[in-house]
Amino acid sequence: MLVEVVVKILRQFMAGVVCVGLCAMVGVCSEQSAGQQGLGNVQGKVVQDAGGVGIRKVVVQLTGGSGEASEEYTTSTDATGQFRIEGVATGKYSVRLLRAGFVRVDTKQDDPKITVGAGQELTGLVYKMQATGVIAGKITEADGDPLEGVNVWVTRVGTIATEFDAHDEGNGGQGTTNDLGEFRVANLRAGQYIVQAQAHGMGPAPDSAEKGKQKDKALYALTYFPGTLDVKTALPVRVSAGGTAAANFGVLTSKSYRVSGTVTVAGNPRNVQMFLVSATGQTEAQGLQGGGRFEFQNVLPGTYVAQIVDMSSAGEGRMAETHTQMIGSPIVVTNADVTGLVLQPEAGGSVSGKVRAEGGETLDWKEITVSLIRVTEADELPQLSAIGALGGNVGVKEDATFALKDVAGANYWVYVMAATDKLRDYYLKSVLVEGRESVETGFAVNGETVLDVVMSVQGASVEGTVVDSKGRDVSGVAVVSLPSTGKVGREDFYQVVTTDASGHYLMRGMPPGSYVLVAIEGVREDTRKPEFFQQYGEKGQTVDLEEGQKKSVTLTMATEE
Repeated sequence: MLVEVVVKILRQFMAGVVCVGLCAMVGVCSEQSAGQQGLGNVQGKVVQDAGGVGIRKVVVQLTGGSGEASEEYTTSTDATGQFRIEGVATGKYSVRLLRAGFVRVDTKQDDPKITVGAGQELTGLVYKMQATGVIAGKITEADGDPLEGVNVWVTRVGTIATEFDAHDEGNGGQGTTNDLGEFRVANLRAGQYIVQAQAHGMGPAPDSAEKGKQKDKALYALTYFPGTLDVKTALPVRVSAGGTAAANFGVLTSKSYRVSGTVTVAGNPRNVQMFLVSATGQTEAQGLQGGGRFEFQNVLPGTYVAQIVDMSSAGEGRMAETHTQMIGSPIVVTNADVTGLVLQPEAGGSVSGKVRAEGGETLDWKEITVSLIRVTEADELPQLSAIGALGGNVGVKEDATFALKDVAGANYWVYVMAATDKLRDYYLKSVLVEGRESVETGFAVNGETVLDVVMSVQGASVEGTVVDSKGRDVSGVAVVSLPSTGKVGREDFYQVVTTDASGHYLMRGMPPGSYVLVAIEGVREDTRKPEFFQQYGEKGQTVDLEEGQKKSVTLTMATEE
């Protein structure tokens, strides 16, 4: 979906999951012996969460070690769920479990690691997996006829890609309807899901009686189950372990219009993508033509923010560098074509600087990305905060420097992301601009701006359990952190994690400050919006955190009015 490519580029990258390929041959490491110098053995069992029966054919993968080079060991469980890996080098390892139809259940949300010592026989390991569920249904037109080729997405309520969870499979999926309008999305964790359907660019056939008279083309709009255009009024679908949930609904239609004109860009316009983003997340995208010309043929009514993204460096390095510019005035589409637009991106400048760790520690700078988040006001268009890294994002170089050019003129916060959970306890401590601290207030881009960015390993953390009104542990609910002032603040004050099977949650790498923690059934909107705090702020618990502090807090799940 186009919105996931750029509109959510920040939140996609914050997920930080490092996927490691499986060994070419299962059990290739089992030929080694613990008798070899400095090697150990690992033995354990994988069982079903309900009943404790062993699960066969589970791929067990160890990733880690003690040196800079990562070690990998892979085997699979036998008919009783037992596994054994011999000849494992000393060090700490993450354990990953892979089996179609099952998903891992951990006793704690944080990824538990094992430590293998020289000559050690590490035994007694027990890992639990839960049978996954399915959402199946049928997508139809308003008259009940089936629709083929409709894309259907399901997303677990409360899961936003802000967690460094290496075992975060099963929280969503995608399917496409067949000729009967049927879809099926499998391998889902137990929980509640939002289902949305979109037939991009498709619309119903015109009525034969009106053929040739219709000026405007009707299109199928992005529709949420059970048949609404607004995600706030969508009803979640509950999936049970090993069960199949039904989601049958019809997609809604709307007239569409043409939006065209020219936009001034530097360099070759053919390397530039233009995006129109609505308040509901509806996104249209296309590459610019010669002379900066653009023409969007089928735009649904709404208010759009136009964004220009230079994709010249796409495909280079581990993450493509992007340069983003904004069009200052919104584009409003009502009941007619919008043509002849002459658009000028906001004047801006460049942002460069260097990242350093407090205390002079040397980090793997290439694992770090610096993003600029636009400081938005409550009365601004809602999609401004949803667009993501409005100032663009760039990977840090080996010498810890970074540089962004063509940044739109605005006020920005800095956000630092890492592609590894090794930096999970770090937080952004300082951003100096000409000697002035701006980590909390943000800074203005107007010309050339140089930043001194400081990270600290002394991030605070909070963990605990979520219980219901009767004191029972609640699994699969969202725990959200918000600044206690209720004012929109820097991005890293907002975390969303999900409780595990025992109701446990963990937040790490939090800047010192005053927070409100709230546990709710799920998150369906941007937690940074003032409306979110107005709805949930008084239902949470205030927690004050100092640098490096660790607190344990039991939360009672908030109930909606």
